[in-house]
Formats: sequence, structure tokens, C-alpha cells
Amino acid sequence: TAGLNITRAEIKKVAQEKLSGRYGEWFKTIILWLIAQWVVNLIFRIAFIKYISQGTSYWFASIFGPAYSSYDYYNYGYSYSPFAHFFWFLIMLLAIVAMFLIASLATATFQWCAIHTLRGNQADGLKIFAYFIKAQKNRVLKANVLIAIYTFFWTLLLVIPGIVKSASYAMANYLLEKDSTLSASDAILLSRQIMHGYKLEFLILRASFFFWTILAIFQVTNFYVLPYRNVTEIRFLDTLYEHYIE
Repeated sequence: TAGLNITRAEIKKVAQEKLSGRYGEWFKTIILWLIAQWVVNLIFRIAFIKYISQGTSYWFASIFGPAYSSYDYYNYGYSYSPFAHFFWFLIMLLAIVAMFLIASLATATFQWCAIHTLRGNQADGLKIFAYFIKAQKNRVLKANVLIAIYTFFWTLLLVIPGIVKSASYAMANYLLEKDSTLSASDAILLSRQIMHGYKLEFLILRASFFFWTILAIFQVTNFYVLPYRNVTEIRFLDTLYEHYIE
């Protein structure tokens, strides 16, 4: 890796060594993350189906009028209710917000787990998550929500700027763990400064997990891919941070 006196192969080797015999520490965190995702996705799908069925009922009612109301769409229970229509729309929105928050906090939790793994400490995602909520004054959540919003708007311009910007913000969670006094906005700003000139190297490292990421659609491979990828990326960021300090 240019300027860091370490290759990608060496970074991955360190990650594998640190994770040797310790993948089980990540199991509980990954399981709970998958369950949370599944529950919220299920709620969204149910709300979406209910919302669409209510919309269909409204469409039939607007066309057939009293005839539709009298027969209640052949007694199949599809009668239109404005309150139910709004209720399921609200549930859909809340489910989307929950997905967004889960994704944001999961990113931070996995990265902090990786930091603990590199240090030889136990990677307990539940304790880390509780720390976010109780002791961090929401700065970790704020940072990750801001990163998601910034990346989204950059992606609206073109996909490539969004990908590049995601690399600019890659060190924010690492910095928040390093310095408990650092604010969300300061962590993002400092991440941009440190990643300047190293975004391409980081993106190449991340791209090297492309086929592993594809395998992750089978879910069971997440128990290997998530720890391996996160510890590898944090090892890169750790090396870069030491280089920056020097």
C-alpha cells in the first residue's frame, strides 16, 4: 500500500491471525443483527401489502362507487378505510427509518468490534451497542446518520462520487473510538483529512472482498466475511492513522 510500507496481503494476513479462533466472539452480534434486519423487513413487507390493498380498495371504490361499497368487493374484506390506509403508510415509513438506523449502528458496531479484535480484547457487540446508547451522547449515531445522508446526496450526482465519499468518511468510527471527546462532525472532518490521498487504496482493499460479499447473500457466510472484512479494513485504517500521526 503506497506510503504505508505494508501490502494488502500483509494487512489481510494480520486480520486472519487476529481472528484465528475468535470468530465465535462475533456470532452473537451477527445473529442479532440478522434478526433485527429480518423483523424490520417483515414489518415493512406486511405494511406495504396492506397499504397497496387499501389503495386498490380506494381505486375500486372511486370507480364503482356505491356498488363496490354494497358488495364490499365480494366480501373479501378489501373495503377502503382512510385511517387504515394512513396507518399502514406510517408503519412503512417507520420501518424504513428503522432499517436506516439499524444499518448505521451496525456499521459502527462491527467496526468497533474489529478494533477490539485487533487489540486482543473480546468483540462484544452488545456491550459496544449499549455504550453507544448510554455513554456516547448519540455522537456515534449522529456521525453515521450524517455519513449516510452525505453519501446518499453525493450518489445522487453520480455513483462514483458517492463511492469516493464513502471512503473519505471511512475513518470516522475509528476516530470516535480513539477519542471519546471528538464530536460527530469533527470525526467526519478529520476522517476526510486523514483519508486524503489514500481513498483509492482503501477502495481497492474493499473491492478485494467483492466475491466474498456476493457469497454473503447466503447469510451463513456472514459469520466469516463480516469479521474478516471489518478487521482487515480497520487494520488498514490503524496503519494509516499511525502514519498520519508520524
